Amino acid sequence: MDKPRFLFDSNIVIGILNGALNLEEFLDAFPDCEAYINPIIEIEVLAKADMSKEEEAEARALLSKFMRAEIDESACEAAQHLRYAIQIRRAKELRLPDALIAASCISINATLLSNDPHLRDYKRPGYKAMAVPEHRP
Repeated sequence: MDKPRFLFDSNIVIGILNGALNLEEFLDAFPDCEAYINPIIEIEVLAKADMSKEEEAEARALLSKFMRAEIDESACEAAQHLRYAIQIRRAKELRLPDALIAASCISINATLLSNDPHLRDYKRPGYKAMAVPEHRP
């Protein structure tokens, strides 16, 4: 049986960093899953305005725990990602970064974890997304 795969949207990674979401709590339900991010997500997380050196170090440490769903040609066949991104972009009004995130999920057969309603509720064959509940201490 294949391991479940999840691509973590930037709002989920930021929620983990802010303490609003508990990664371990969520992953307890999926002990053998594969957790991914892609370059768009990494850029969005690290692009926070006024990020201190300590916050950046914490963000980079968390990002290093994820597998990468690359968008470059040599690692992940960028042509396939871009083909999916173009089809998604034409089918519904998504910003290009969101279309590339959705395309990454489709190409690696992963479920997107996102609390962003337009990505979470988007419907397309081969695309799956779900929300992550906020952490309640």
